[in-house]
Amino acid sequence: MRSASILALALALEMCGCRGILGIEQPIDPIDAGPENDAGDASVVTEDPSLCMTWQPHLFEPCALGEPSSALQLAAGAYIYDTSVGGGTLSGPNGIVMQSSLTLAPSGGPELAVLSVQALAIDAGATLTVTGNKPLLLVSWSTVTVDGAIDASSHLGVIDVDAHIARTVSFGAGANEACGDQAGKNGGDAASTTGGPGAGGSGGGGGGALQGGGGSASTGGAAAVIGGAGGSASIAAVLRGGCGGGLSGTAGDAALAPSVPSTRAEGGAGGGALRIAAFQSISIAGSVSANGAGGAGAPRRSSCGGGGGGSGGDLELEAQVVTVSGSLSANGGGGGGGGNTNEAGSDGADGQVDVVAAPGGAVTSSGCGAAGGAGSAQRELAGASASDASTCGGGGGGGGAGFIFVAANAFTVEPSAKISPPASIGSE
Repeated sequence: MRSASILALALALEMCGCRGILGIEQPIDPIDAGPENDAGDASVVTEDPSLCMTWQPHLFEPCALGEPSSALQLAAGAYIYDTSVGGGTLSGPNGIVMQSSLTLAPSGGPELAVLSVQALAIDAGATLTVTGNKPLLLVSWSTVTVDGAIDASSHLGVIDVDAHIARTVSFGAGANEACGDQAGKNGGDAASTTGGPGAGGSGGGGGGALQGGGGSASTGGAAAVIGGAGGSASIAAVLRGGCGGGLSGTAGDAALAPSVPSTRAEGGAGGGALRIAAFQSISIAGSVSANGAGGAGAPRRSSCGGGGGGSGGDLELEAQVVTVSGSLSANGGGGGGGGNTNEAGSDGADGQVDVVAAPGGAVTSSGCGAAGGAGSAQRELAGASASDASTCGGGGGGGGAGFIFVAANAFTVEPSAKISPPASIGSE
């Protein structure tokens, strides 16, 4: 179903006799559409060349995009947009929905995958996961309505339950690319002395950042083995993903099976990068997120520190009118908890689709490993350092804030809206 804003636009276009220009009379069915539908049934650019010249968004030149694809409406279900090849591939419950060959290479920034459509609607119950190695520029030549979810976040998952080994299993589009100093630093290795549950463990990894420096990390040993907080975000000069948290230090001689001396806890990936630009309006009643992944807790019986949390990513909206009654989030992930030679550390939580901080991994039941630091959220733009020193594994630092930017002539935030971190505002 189309939103009220799309229906209102259709009535206005019919009155002026130009409804077909935007191609919203017969939007494609995403389940039946294939790559052959990329060009769409109507052409904004070729039928009305002046239209693209009246639109002057940031970051890209509309007239250079050529003919957009038909209007796209995603019904309830799970969809993936992968930016790894060309401008990306959209897959749905029944296979490939559509493909794009469009890419842009802005000065000073990474190459972008581009999806250009006549209109976009994400129905309630639909989730569009945006992944791949390039940030995504999503362009609509009329409206964007999100009643479901667009998820450009990174996510942590446990891949070995018995050994409690966790790592990032889903990467937001463009996450962890060309990070340099924004990546969290690795924790120090454990001292090379065999010991029991009270022996010195390794240091926790520092939290990741989007801009500025990633969190520093501590030296392994008998005390102060805590990861540093991820740095805060500043205004992003280019569209780019967030950066990952650091690894913990190695377990050393104290490790017991299934861990080994080289065992580490992994840091969480940063959030992805997504820019949504619409000629007319953007309405977000559901959620759009680019959160960082949590840092892994120490593997079982490793006495490792926890991994650092990933920073939030980059989320940008631009239209004449932007209305948010749902959620926008680019929060940092929590740091992983340190462990000991009996227990695993708890994993840090992924950045939340909310205004609350992602918690760090909890202290072990024996109290020997340090808890991870919380990820950034709301106005706390830096993640937290781990809360305590420990004689076992140190906690990982929390991931820093991502970036939310809104450019609009009219920006309305409804009382029900949740935006974290606070949006930077520009004009369309």
